[in-house]
Amino acid sequence: MTGLLRKATLLACGLAIAASSAMAAVPSPDDSDVPCGINLVGSTGGVADSKGEFTIIVRDLAQNPIAGSSVVISFDACEIDIRVCSVQPVSGVVADCLSGPVGEISAVTDGAGTVVLRVVGGARNNSAGAAAEGFKCATVYADGVNLTLPVGGLNVGAFDQNGAGGINPADISVWLSDSFDAGLEGRSDFNCSNTINPVDLSLLLSASLGGGSAASCGAYCN
Repeated sequence: MTGLLRKATLLACGLAIAASSAMAAVPSPDDSDVPCGINLVGSTGGVADSKGEFTIIVRDLAQNPIAGSSVVISFDACEIDIRVCSVQPVSGVVADCLSGPVGEISAVTDGAGTVVLRVVGGARNNSAGAAAEGFKCATVYADGVNLTLPVGGLNVGAFDQNGAGGINPADISVWLSDSFDAGLEGRSDFNCSNTINPVDLSLLLSASLGGGSAASCGAYCN
């Protein structure tokens, strides 16, 4: 092999390795784990309710976890109904109220490519009667890549249905109104089944009686 050919071969190998490394760092929607839906919660004693905990795992095309990936949840399409707290009482979870009409929640993945989140927020509950209102209205990005493409969006339920006084009987009453409505309000579908049913009521009662959401958000992004 001539020196020129050897150099060309080494260069080609180097470029292939560089391209492979670059692709390996790109989040893959099909290989990452994103829940179908999340549920906004309140807090007690400055601690976000564990009833709202969920996990996102960011992986590349080779299914390797991506550490240090910036995960952003955008609630822009939920503007008519959903509100998020401007200060999130969870370490590493940041609210950006200036990004869009509702705001964004962001966090950074750990060494296993994972973020474990709880989002404090609530609903306005002012849009009953609109078919499929707010169902799967949120979008999850990792390093700018839309991870919710395979599921068509992230549903956002709100245990705190009226955004005031924590999770209490008033929220249950409002939820019942949604359950009898002809349309589907995403805020009341807590198990992401595309229906409002007794399972959702059970989850709401568990959050109400659990004591982890005694207080609503003090200030919302919108």
